[in-house]
Amino acid sequence: MKHLVLAALLLAAGPALAQAPTQGAVYSVATTRIGALLDVPALKAIFLKYLPEIATNPQIDEGRDLTLPEIVQYAPDVVTPDKLSAIDAELKAVPQQ
Repeated sequence: MKHLVLAALLLAAGPALAQAPTQGAVYSVATTRIGALLDVPALKAIFLKYLPEIATNPQIDEGRDLTLPEIVQYAPDVVTPDKLSAIDAELKAVPQQ
């Protein structure tokens, strides 16, 4: 029973935990969820700069818990290694909020 309660609590807190980086961590394409890229203004500006067609896609909310590398399979011609590298460099320069 304890396991079920713990699992329910983790599931309920999951999206909030995924969007809130831990102290001392940096934003990166590998760990920052799309939800955070949409919710944090400085990150959203970077997202829109490099991937406007993804950031403004009507179905983007379905991918809020994914990272950018996890969506490459859906748009490999748009989410390219060069763009991921450029996004990653800019994300790492943004101070944690």
